[in-house]
Amino acid sequence: MAVSHRVWCTISLPALRSNLRAIRRSCPRGTHILAVVKDNAYGHGLIPVARTLAQAGCEEFGVACAAEGEELRGAGIRNPILLLGSTLPSEFSVALQHRLTITLSSMIEAHELARTARQSRKTALVQVKLDTGMNRLGARLPEFQKLVSFVAHHPHLDLIGTFTHLACADSDLAFTRRQLVQTSVLPKFLAHHWANTAAILHDLPFPKTHVRPGLGLYGINPLPRSRIKLQPVLSWKSKILLVRQVSQGETISYGATYRARQAMKVATVATGYAHGLPRSLSNQGHALVHGNLCPVLGRVTMDMTLLDVSQVPQSKRGDEVVWLGRSGKREHTATDMAREAGTIPWEIFTRLSPNLPRIIS
Repeated sequence: MAVSHRVWCTISLPALRSNLRAIRRSCPRGTHILAVVKDNAYGHGLIPVARTLAQAGCEEFGVACAAEGEELRGAGIRNPILLLGSTLPSEFSVALQHRLTITLSSMIEAHELARTARQSRKTALVQVKLDTGMNRLGARLPEFQKLVSFVAHHPHLDLIGTFTHLACADSDLAFTRRQLVQTSVLPKFLAHHWANTAAILHDLPFPKTHVRPGLGLYGINPLPRSRIKLQPVLSWKSKILLVRQVSQGETISYGATYRARQAMKVATVATGYAHGLPRSLSNQGHALVHGNLCPVLGRVTMDMTLLDVSQVPQSKRGDEVVWLGRSGKREHTATDMAREAGTIPWEIFTRLSPNLPRIIS
């Protein structure tokens, strides 16, 4: 495929649909999937991802804020949409207008929303969140019970569900089980959800009404030993701008943090931290060129990074560089890059610049 861009991402909709099917097969029959598409669908592109998932039968969506919900409504998405974060009073009118479900974590938020809904003569859709140990959002048990009662009895608030957030389902099952014990207080007559991708794949006990996958939809398995087959949805590529010879003893990039131990062939690549490449990959990261894993030399700069292509004699100006994805028989994944950068795949995806072209395949 001829690409005119110098840095771009490719989004595989068949892989996205395949991941949705794989996750659904891991859930009891009849379980609704609330797909987490917040923050531009983890950097993959909110509208194409949500449309594809909706067409493939995904029942509900979770977004970060009212603006994202409004964007989905404008794109024709009619499925239920949950605002996963705390909604500010200035955002209530948008949520009410577009029938977005608002998360409540405190009585302060509840009174603010009730007042706005009453003045607007509308009914607000609400889910109440229980804090079971994340200490970010959600009400602790005494206030949670007050919240549920307040919402359930208010004429302008419609309580449609409750949920909590698992802090470490991918890393600490003992902590997760202690969190799940606390969910016994959730009203039995409502829809509930707390199973993220890791909880689904761990086969932890979760409500049969809803699950809430995020990272798994995009092809990253937080449990490498799990048998589920997920396919990366996003690949990230760029092009070589220049190839030059660097003599032994010469330094490379800002700060002269790398000194050539021998004569080298070095490629200047059109990708940097302005595109989302972590600066922590300086002298640490890798990319694929003609199927070869090539080290990053020196510091990652704003829009260019240097690679050692000494082992790729055919490399030349204009050649493709794969930061995430497959080249030849080798693959470099977001998990690989995250390990090199000292972070997590979620951050690798979401820090990708929204200005990067996303080519749908």
